[in-house]
Amino acid sequence: MDTSAAWWRLLLIVALVLPVISLQLPPLVPAVHRYIDSGRTNTAFRIPQHVHIVVDERFAESTQDDGLSLIPPTLLQFAQIFKSDLEALFPDTSASLSVGHAETLPDAPFSAVIVLSLSNTLNSTHADGSSTTEGYEMDVSGNTVRISGSGSKGAFWATRTLLHGLVLTGGNFPASKVVDQPDWRTRGFMLDVGRQWYPITFLQDLCTYASWYKINEFHVHLSDNVSPRGNANAYARFRLRPEDPALSGLTPHLNETYSREEFDAFQAGCAARGVTIVPELESPGHALVITQWKPELALSTDPSLINLTVPDAIPTIKAIWKEFLPWFHTKQVSIGADEYNASLADDYNNFVNEMSDFIGQESGKTIRIWGTREPSNRTSVSKNITIQHWDFGDDDPYELIRSGYDVINSEDSFQYIVMKQSGSFPQSLNQTRLWDGANAATGGIWDPHVFDRGNASNNPTISNPRLKGAIMAAWNDHGPTASTPLEAFYALKQGLPVVASAGWQAAARPRHLTHAQFLAACPALEAAAPGQNLDRRVRSKGPVVVDYDLSSLRLGDTGAASGVVVEDRSGNGYDARLERGVLHTPLGSKGHNYTLLLRTVLSGTLGTLLAGPDDSFGVEAAPRGGLTLAFTSSNITYLLSNYTLPPSSARATVDIVLTGTEHGTSAFVGGVHAGDFLVSIDQTSVLEPMAFVAPVQKLGGEGGRLERISLWDGIHSNATAV
Repeated sequence: MDTSAAWWRLLLIVALVLPVISLQLPPLVPAVHRYIDSGRTNTAFRIPQHVHIVVDERFAESTQDDGLSLIPPTLLQFAQIFKSDLEALFPDTSASLSVGHAETLPDAPFSAVIVLSLSNTLNSTHADGSSTTEGYEMDVSGNTVRISGSGSKGAFWATRTLLHGLVLTGGNFPASKVVDQPDWRTRGFMLDVGRQWYPITFLQDLCTYASWYKINEFHVHLSDNVSPRGNANAYARFRLRPEDPALSGLTPHLNETYSREEFDAFQAGCAARGVTIVPELESPGHALVITQWKPELALSTDPSLINLTVPDAIPTIKAIWKEFLPWFHTKQVSIGADEYNASLADDYNNFVNEMSDFIGQESGKTIRIWGTREPSNRTSVSKNITIQHWDFGDDDPYELIRSGYDVINSEDSFQYIVMKQSGSFPQSLNQTRLWDGANAATGGIWDPHVFDRGNASNNPTISNPRLKGAIMAAWNDHGPTASTPLEAFYALKQGLPVVASAGWQAAARPRHLTHAQFLAACPALEAAAPGQNLDRRVRSKGPVVVDYDLSSLRLGDTGAASGVVVEDRSGNGYDARLERGVLHTPLGSKGHNYTLLLRTVLSGTLGTLLAGPDDSFGVEAAPRGGLTLAFTSSNITYLLSNYTLPPSSARATVDIVLTGTEHGTSAFVGGVHAGDFLVSIDQTSVLEPMAFVAPVQKLGGEGGRLERISLWDGIHSNATAV
């Protein structure tokens, strides 16, 4: 349950009346490199009723940034995001933003001043000794915070540190000096967007969430296919919508593509929070979407592999990249290039080098590829190409580093997850291995320099300049039916902060984050993460979130009177309005955990009973005749497993109770457990649970007449709910 506004008002009154006290710095995620307590007992910073944010006029328009972004925000733009987040996290505090002289501060009682500036003398460096514009210093005293970044993004990361501390202490930050910078330049995550459709707003929200933990790269895997298993028509998608009609064959499913305008806005929105989008267009493997368009390009032995010896093969791939390179606001892109036919090693190596040259000449960008061991004594991949290691069966990352390649660590034994089911990989990162499995014999905390947990001699030092950092990866091997978009967030949300923390500060550092500190801090930070609501939280004064008595209304009747206001009896004030037989609430979806009661008179026909922005719930045809209950998400319908509504339920009042957690969704009908919502993996007998949120935006439809809707926070027994 969210903290109430009354609690915040009490906090502010206490802050103004009582002497300011000395505090200890709470565990932050990531931990800071250096923290120097002021030693003064009465100068801790407390969030007041008003905060002045001052951006140093000398640097307000600075975009100083040595990262991959081609659209780095100014210091002033970062300050605007900080102001918005501060006011969202502390609703009883107002903030003003101005550009001015950093040494001439506003003088106002009962307020605080936060100054954002840059400095060329910070000497912020990565673990390898190279300079970084992501570092910062922050000086905190009783009513003033002074932030100096080595670049604009460094100053923004300082605001994350400040907000973390304020959140974890109820609005306080100890008087201190913080000196901080990342150990590695690449701290990222990857999502397989090729085999599952994600709304662009969802991807933007993921960026926002990741930025809260100082993640700076989002690798978006934009094209792929499920395993064909000999089927040339297997699910395959390319997610960018070409403007050149000659490429229209790539995207026959236009409703599952992003326009240039949408992708531009997405990249800009992520950049505004310090995250660069690194796009991947996969070839010559995982390229079924291309060979479905042009079957003549496929290898005869595998339709997902492009035959690089066909005269039109490489020109086709170049034409695709020529179309989309102007879309990408990053200095480096990924061409994928993994899991190709090893017997065609020379063709593969020559292709990768040719694409590197082509992309460089067209756009000035460099490329990265997935590590792929191509056995050839005659050719090799150019050393100006970054290798993203993922499996020792495909490359030896330390040998690559010793040979002069830049390497990113995506080692699958630590950083791979496969949505919903896999015989090889977990469905969320293995926290035990991350916190106590860096060495198979002695344990220890993982960080990006650890590739091999069984043999430490296969790992470089943290100071090796060829080791660029780490990217965790989330894959959708089983295609679009296996999960919902929000389930990807549930799979990522615990692992992202761990990978972010490890990339920010090596485990060998004296102030590195411990598992106990992570467990103490992360739940509150995850709940507070501003700018998004992927958990679909709904404010509530008590366990009942919303309660509507609809017995006197004609829900489902399009001829019913419109404009009728229905009171929310929960006390939360979520009153709804009847429009053409459908009740419109001020809510959207309620995330986990929840219990939802529908008291309804079913009509005996198909129809939607509840709808929201993420999914809908209603009555559908059962496979063997009759009717059953179902959720629909992304236009895919999931029936309640092995259940048929009894004929007696038609035209009779029945109570349907839904319970939802991040691990699954269950249904109870008439007080009896009717079943769980499951999905068949790859159309096999392997079944996995589906976790749906509660759709409460529109209530009522053609499947029945609702008489009561009640929604609780948490899982309640069927008897209690009814």
